[in-house]
Amino acid sequence: MGRKPYQHIGEFQGWLNMLRISNSPTVVSNAMVGLAFVIQGHTAFWSERITPPALQMLVPLTLIVVVLLLLYFAGMVLGDAFDVERDTIQRPDRSIPSGIITSRQAWSAGFFMVGLAILVAFGISIAAGISTSCLALSVLLYTYLHHARFLAIPLMGLCRGLTIIVAVSAFSSDYFSQSVWWYVGALFLYTAILTFIGTYENNSTKKTSGAIVLMVFPLGVAALAQGSPSPIVIGIAVAFCAWMMVAWKNFRKAEEGSKHGMHTLLSGFALLDCVCIASLGEYHIMVIPALCFVLTVAAHRKILGT
Repeated sequence: MGRKPYQHIGEFQGWLNMLRISNSPTVVSNAMVGLAFVIQGHTAFWSERITPPALQMLVPLTLIVVVLLLLYFAGMVLGDAFDVERDTIQRPDRSIPSGIITSRQAWSAGFFMVGLAILVAFGISIAAGISTSCLALSVLLYTYLHHARFLAIPLMGLCRGLTIIVAVSAFSSDYFSQSVWWYVGALFLYTAILTFIGTYENNSTKKTSGAIVLMVFPLGVAALAQGSPSPIVIGIAVAFCAWMMVAWKNFRKAEEGSKHGMHTLLSGFALLDCVCIASLGEYHIMVIPALCFVLTVAAHRKILGT
């Protein structure tokens, strides 16, 4: 595909747009939830020792963030490569239809990132490698089936939910608890609702935006991760509800409401993560998802997230 005469952005900007890099802080935020569960699991696992061994966090966390970002970027790139014919008609301004990036470049980059992510994950541990392979398979299935609406919705939910599994498995399989699986379910549900609304992004989301009210269910699971919520958890939960209201109002706007509404929901991942981490009592870690929320909102002003 040759470069078209109306191309007005450079190749670097084209890659940033195709990677949906403005959403990437939410992936880091998900990894921090995994770390919060790991800290909880480590404390419980060594509770009978007077002086438990120190938890080595920096290297596993850094590597697994790289793995998750690679798979996220791969999913975005492969999705655009798969949709090139449709985007040529509906979204001709995207990087491949506009000729900034070729389909061959996109396919090559996407599969390279998938392979590299799996390789790095197996370098961390067998458990991390297996869980990452499952996530990679889910990403590839979603890429192929994302136009089959009722298959795409659970598949996208599975992709987000598996990020928590991958993050925890980077440390030890001993750190999985019932709370981990409950939050995986919460993240699955949040993503499924978002995806359901997003499937109508090119049409009218006004009819589906009412589904935002269902976000109270993943919020409830996140807030109750460790039992009765503290005042801090309640405060963040209120902020989350207010942000969902902003999303609903954005969807009701006539011009570009769908785009702004989807951006609001996408940044909401980080707020939901803040609720869960606060519920676990790991307030010092919560600072990073909070920063991820701010970065995502700011980045959406420059780079589209959908």
